[in-house]
Amino acid sequence: MLLPQLESLGAVAAADQPKRLLALYVGHGLAITRKDDHPARDWSWYPRVTDGQMVFGKTTAAYQSLAGEISIFYGLDHPQVVATNGHSSADAFLTGSNPQSAIVHPSIDQVAAMAHGKQTRFASLALGNEGGLGIRGGSHTLSYNRSGRAIPSINSLHTLYNQLFNSSPEMMRSERQLYQKNSDLVDRVLRSANDLKRRTSASDNQQIESYLDSIRSVEKNIERMEKWSETPKPEVDASDLALKATVNEPALFIETMYQLIYLAFKTDSTRYITYLLQTMGSGVWNDMPKNALGLGANHHLLAHNAAGTGEKAMEKLGTYDKFHADLIAALLQRMKDTKEPGGSMLDNTLVLFGCSNSKTHVNRNYPLMLAGGGNLGIKQGRFHDLSTRESRMSDLLLTMLNHLDVPVQSFSDSTQVIQEIVA
Repeated sequence: MLLPQLESLGAVAAADQPKRLLALYVGHGLAITRKDDHPARDWSWYPRVTDGQMVFGKTTAAYQSLAGEISIFYGLDHPQVVATNGHSSADAFLTGSNPQSAIVHPSIDQVAAMAHGKQTRFASLALGNEGGLGIRGGSHTLSYNRSGRAIPSINSLHTLYNQLFNSSPEMMRSERQLYQKNSDLVDRVLRSANDLKRRTSASDNQQIESYLDSIRSVEKNIERMEKWSETPKPEVDASDLALKATVNEPALFIETMYQLIYLAFKTDSTRYITYLLQTMGSGVWNDMPKNALGLGANHHLLAHNAAGTGEKAMEKLGTYDKFHADLIAALLQRMKDTKEPGGSMLDNTLVLFGCSNSKTHVNRNYPLMLAGGGNLGIKQGRFHDLSTRESRMSDLLLTMLNHLDVPVQSFSDSTQVIQEIVA
């Protein structure tokens, strides 16, 4: 006979629940103002604060029912990139590092994955609507490995589904063959690089060693995946997954990506995911607001136009911001409705959303939202203006790492944790 659910046993089970991270990013800036006399204040991404409570406007109305699960931040940014090219700051969002520096810090997801990633089939997942790497200073990914090298993002719904859930004999055999092929390639690269080190200067050898460190990381990941390749993947109901969706159906595409993220968390296939929704560069997703949402311009131009005080321009960019807020809110609600010991999936997950521009190419005062984490010691439900003190976004990232049980004392250029969100 099964025991009834006991409160004390539930507490133990809750302590063993996976602690997860999802980081989401949109480039070019959001429709923002905090001035109540601005003609388009209702279209600002920032909520008003009334009697200490956040009141969301037209852009983010979907967050109102989730206000107790959300914190909004003003005044945080990455000092290392304040003065850099405004097109380049996406590279630094989760690292805090100037993308042109010789040394780039690993991103927050990879620091967490280095600590706990071995517990799941995928140590982490890097997703992005444009896919791949992009270029330095124009990244298509939010994730950077321990050597500061960009990790290519996945933008194929089919590919992501197959990696996570397709256990057909053909797929499993194909993956094993790919791992073997990649393993052989890594072996050849390591042999060639070590041979080259014997013929180059000490200074060159340092650069080669940094490169080799990245290759060794790839080698270890291949070894992990080879071990997992004999284990069947989780079975999920794929009947409502629109895996053929494209940028021409942007809401359906992103909704499907969020469904796959949700299922990856639910099946404990991974605990750390980044998703770059909009890059700082050109591409089909930059053109999406014009082609699919009927806003008359690409996202870059929409953000430029909304940098002033024009009400119509703010409304157009706010409409684009609303497009994302509605989809994110639906994901957060689904996570909140998914019960887990001690609370919900959202209680066991930190969801970070933001942009590294406040207005177009202004690398200051990032608009940031943190959701979830009720079981992780995070206190939500407030607007935080941190512009009057010496705080930076890396402080927020350090706080998040600490509450994901990653034992680090600092992160990038962090100086402190943000006590206001610690329960």
